[in-house]
Amino acid sequence: MGHSHGTALHDTPRPRLARILTIVVLAIAAAVAVGMFALWPQGEVEQQAGPYEGEGVSIVNASVSVVTEFDCQQNMGEPSSMSGIEGPCAKVISRLDDGTRATFEVDPSTYASTEMTAGDKVRLVRLEASETEPVNYAFYEYQRTTQMIVIGVVLVVIVALVGKWRGIRALVGVAIAIGVLAVYVFPAMLTGRPPNLVAIVGATAIMLVVLYLAHGVSIRTTAALFGALFGIIFTALAGVVTTDWAHLTGTGSEEGWMLFSSAPDVNMSAVVSATIVIAGLGVLNDITITQVSAVWEMRELSPHASRRQIFTAAMRIGRDHVASSIYTLVFAYAGSAMMMLLLVYTYPQNLLDLLTTERVAQEIVRTLVGTAGLILAMPVTTLFAIALAPREQQVARHALA
Repeated sequence: MGHSHGTALHDTPRPRLARILTIVVLAIAAAVAVGMFALWPQGEVEQQAGPYEGEGVSIVNASVSVVTEFDCQQNMGEPSSMSGIEGPCAKVISRLDDGTRATFEVDPSTYASTEMTAGDKVRLVRLEASETEPVNYAFYEYQRTTQMIVIGVVLVVIVALVGKWRGIRALVGVAIAIGVLAVYVFPAMLTGRPPNLVAIVGATAIMLVVLYLAHGVSIRTTAALFGALFGIIFTALAGVVTTDWAHLTGTGSEEGWMLFSSAPDVNMSAVVSATIVIAGLGVLNDITITQVSAVWEMRELSPHASRRQIFTAAMRIGRDHVASSIYTLVFAYAGSAMMMLLLVYTYPQNLLDLLTTERVAQEIVRTLVGTAGLILAMPVTTLFAIALAPREQQVARHALA
């Protein structure tokens, strides 16, 4: 946790403190390693057969050749699977990768929303021929591999141009975080490990990596880590209490019920509280590292200010940052759940009944608990930063050096 011998105050070497913090961080890393070992997924995750997997059913790639629009309530002189649906439908002629002609129909949710045109790449469900029926095709989804790669490359270029090496290191940290989720967190939960403990260990491992990778190994980063750990633990504990108190079963949505059906041994209520921990990591990282940086910079600009003065000024900055981060958190949740909220809003019920349905209440509780953890992490992080920032005597010695 040491520093180089530069001229800036935040680079002032403090070897004794650096050694102590190194031991503490290594102890935290060792505890995370032990926790991951103890909670590592046991056995393979049971794979469920998909809705389009089975004998005589397969997914094939195709390219759209001709799109003919028709009124869904008309049959165009021949039977149509779309009869009775309101809005514009389309009959589509396409070519499979092997040149085979495939004809299918699309309803308004696909045709009117995306305006399918010739040249579009799609994926189709192929139903093999039987004694009574010929080969049939149905629309499955669009092919998006190229678009996703292009969008990802553009993001990397933007980050590299604006964020330079720090931005690139942040992207590497994101990749590692996704790896932790995919290799450890998700399989551990699905194989019966306690979701909340898995979330705490996984979130701590992610924070250890992304903080030091993006912001460098320093006492300043360590102060942010301590604040983040408080936020993780508080959010996990508060999530357990609130989900249990509000009787959130985790099966109030279609996805939750499907997960329960596929993995009945998983504690769905615990998964809800575990998602609160994971969902708040990004904003928690932001608020803690920014708060610590504010304290360090104020100490350098005001070397003779007391700790109380620095704390008071940093809290003013933190309050502004927290207010903005609350908006970020709330709208991020609202945006991710927009389809569900729009659907539930169409139900004939009053606002209070709407807000207390499990599908909506789950998102509200997740937002409120995540926000509470974020708010409390700010002053705690500030206290850690004040405690670990250079003191007035060290500032004076640095000024005379």
